[in-house]
Amino acid sequence: MTARTLIAALLMPLAFAMAQTARETPPDQKAYAEASRTADPAKKIAALEKFKLDFPKSNYAQMADNSILSALLKDMPDQKARIRKTAAAIYKAAALRDKEASRGGVMVTTRNRESAALRIAEQFLSANVFLKDAEGWAKRSIEPMRENVWMSEQRESLAKRKQPIPAQGELIKRFNEQRATRQGVLGQIEWKLGREAEAKKLLETAYAASQSNVAVAAALGEIARKDGDDAKALDYLIPVRLSGHAPASASEAFESIYRKLHGGSLDGVEAMLDREYRKRLPNPVHVEAYKPDGKRSDRVVLGEVFTGSGCPPCAGADLAFDAAMERFAHKDFAVVMYHQHIPRPDPMTTPETTARAKFYEVRGVPTFAVDGADTIGGGSREMAKGIYDRLITDVEKDLDSPAEAHVRLDAALTGAGVHASVVVDGVKGDAKDVRVQILLVEKEIRFNGENGIRFHPMVVRAFGGGSADGFKLDGAGGSFEASFDLDAVSKAIKQHLDEYEAKGHRGESFKFAEKKYQIDRKDLAVVAFVQDAKTRHILQAAWADLAPAAAHPTTEANTGSLR
Repeated sequence: MTARTLIAALLMPLAFAMAQTARETPPDQKAYAEASRTADPAKKIAALEKFKLDFPKSNYAQMADNSILSALLKDMPDQKARIRKTAAAIYKAAALRDKEASRGGVMVTTRNRESAALRIAEQFLSANVFLKDAEGWAKRSIEPMRENVWMSEQRESLAKRKQPIPAQGELIKRFNEQRATRQGVLGQIEWKLGREAEAKKLLETAYAASQSNVAVAAALGEIARKDGDDAKALDYLIPVRLSGHAPASASEAFESIYRKLHGGSLDGVEAMLDREYRKRLPNPVHVEAYKPDGKRSDRVVLGEVFTGSGCPPCAGADLAFDAAMERFAHKDFAVVMYHQHIPRPDPMTTPETTARAKFYEVRGVPTFAVDGADTIGGGSREMAKGIYDRLITDVEKDLDSPAEAHVRLDAALTGAGVHASVVVDGVKGDAKDVRVQILLVEKEIRFNGENGIRFHPMVVRAFGGGSADGFKLDGAGGSFEASFDLDAVSKAIKQHLDEYEAKGHRGESFKFAEKKYQIDRKDLAVVAFVQDAKTRHILQAAWADLAPAAAHPTTEANTGSLR
């Protein structure tokens, strides 16, 4: 099994959790998606009810139930009896699944009803209605939990999947983390009900078991602020702000304390958060500089990453590529990031980056390609090391393979923007459709997405030639020019983001926290590459820095490392 195949085998389940299918879609998934996209609340609920009748055994049936409850809470909160009846039906169905799962078993499982009760409590809490009901549902999610039963079920599940069973201590830790999630929900409900002592005890217990729960940290930060302990409040609220999931009330509390400590101003807040991010959330991958072996060729390997700032499993892949860019100079490994509106809206997405995803038939994010060989898969921040180890194996293998074309890239900042010239020659092989791509990239954009990544490197902003199709290469070589008017690029990105926001994301209205359409001319680079459009194989790539200090920067192959 190759390294690339192994990544897919190990990480595909996580990727598909966030996937947006671009190939053949199962009928139930298609029907559920269509029902979910219905804009009118009453019609949406009716469509979801019909879906349940049409596909009663579908894995999406539970999602349909939760979507119905969500729609009722959001758009019909006055229909109290209907909401309570829907919640009760969800729980009853979960209890029946537990009964079926326990048939003939040694232990009686309660995991389905626990999960159902938790989801109901979370939805009531989020809608800020039926809080007394929510309290009861949250307690139902905790009370049946039994450590011995939970651990037995975990061992059985892992054994069936032929996965290694963790040590006893690790299983206990996981159990406590799951219970902490439920205690955290109950604590937030108690806080909203005005029961501060009970709330604080539950929230502190939950936080001690799992400090990654943003909602719990936010609530504790607000409690500390109310108690007048600004230092403790900031210690809770800074990671909340960095998470990309900060509730409005937590953001208000954070900014209020910061202003109080800085003369009523927010000046310097982003620089402070930059420092805190690097201190609190360092890349978990330890990097050693690449040392070429005697087989190192003239190839510049290209890494293409399809990612989303709102995609949790993209965090591991993003950090793995960050580390790889530390290991390799750009003359060895050129990376570009194509942001996608998957699974949430991404303010760094452009029409060209989505078109590039279609070219690769991207099924979900994160997907990444090394010299055109694509792999789907990702994971949490903690999984970055495993992704990185397999990634650099592929990169170093390709670095030992001779380039199949020669590419000279010259790029310069102009008064209006950027101009790039590419000369391609020595193309090998007999491909019928060879394309030359010239990409304008921003070397780093700061944005706290929902996956907790704050710094986004090598973000593709525009394609030379005005589309993602690139320039067609006839014969063994040719010359190509691309000019990027930065104001026009910025305007086009803003127009796309405005239109996407107006249209809504998958039928749901939303507002971008920020629209990252402005281009920093002091932080640009150009990447060019030659690709067989049929096989997607990359023949050769090149990278040029556009640092203002360099009058006319060219590829590192000609100037030495610019990293």
